[in-house]
Amino acid sequence: MPRQCHPLCTEKRDFMEVNPPRSERDFFADYDPWVGIGTAIVLSLFFFVITIKSCVRYTLRKWRMHQYYITAKQEMSNKSEVETA
Repeated sequence: MPRQCHPLCTEKRDFMEVNPPRSERDFFADYDPWVGIGTAIVLSLFFFVITIKSCVRYTLRKWRMHQYYITAKQEMSNKSEVETA
């Protein structure tokens, strides 16, 4: 059951902590912004690595298929030259 002051309660407590902060000032007194910055950097690097890996794989597949078609075309032209000779 919510307390009577429910939407506007100034005392907010997290009961998982032994001595939880009672106000925003108490909460942000020990706040370290580098935790969030570090998390953002790690997630950005993960996204960047996956994107680069996908681009490299796509480019290599296209290049291999191009090389295969060049080789196949040369073999076909060599066969036709042998047949006509």
